[in-house]
Amino acid sequence: MSMFTFHSILPPDMTGWRMAGAGGFRAIERGVIESYGGPGLLWYTEQIYENFVLNLEWRTMHGNDNSGVFIRCPPLDDDIRPAIERGYEIQIDDRGYDPETDTCKSPLHITGAICGLAPAKIVTSRGAAIWNEFEITAQGGTIEVVLNGELVSQLRNASREPRGHIALQAHHEGSRVQFRNVRIRRLMD
Repeated sequence: MSMFTFHSILPPDMTGWRMAGAGGFRAIERGVIESYGGPGLLWYTEQIYENFVLNLEWRTMHGNDNSGVFIRCPPLDDDIRPAIERGYEIQIDDRGYDPETDTCKSPLHITGAICGLAPAKIVTSRGAAIWNEFEITAQGGTIEVVLNGELVSQLRNASREPRGHIALQAHHEGSRVQFRNVRIRRLMD
């Protein structure tokens, strides 16, 4: 695998991906999958990534949809807690709902935040039914999230898992988030 080009990791038949927890993902058109139910994670079992750039497109279907992109996750059986506790979630939730305070607009929980660890400094998501693009860079202890061309969050001195799997979240019943063009490029150590 070249160190300088992006490689697709989401084939049409989802080969190499496995569901942990509740809910799931279904193909809705060629190259597009959609979450349903939850909470659960669809994780890429084929590779472990340490330093990389992950590029993907996503869109919510309603204003209260919720999902996330997990990076550096440990392998999962049917329990998603190891990913939540030891990996990193890049949030997709335009409401910014914080379950601990039962409030919205939390910078640590809004789209683009590294959930609970690094706030989104600006909101650049485009709203329901419009495609958005994440570029997530993990290099050593630094994780950066670019949303639609704008740097929205950054975590330095990341102390959780230094390497792991990629996963997509099915958050709850009624939440429908679509993903396409999931591509990754390894970085030199």
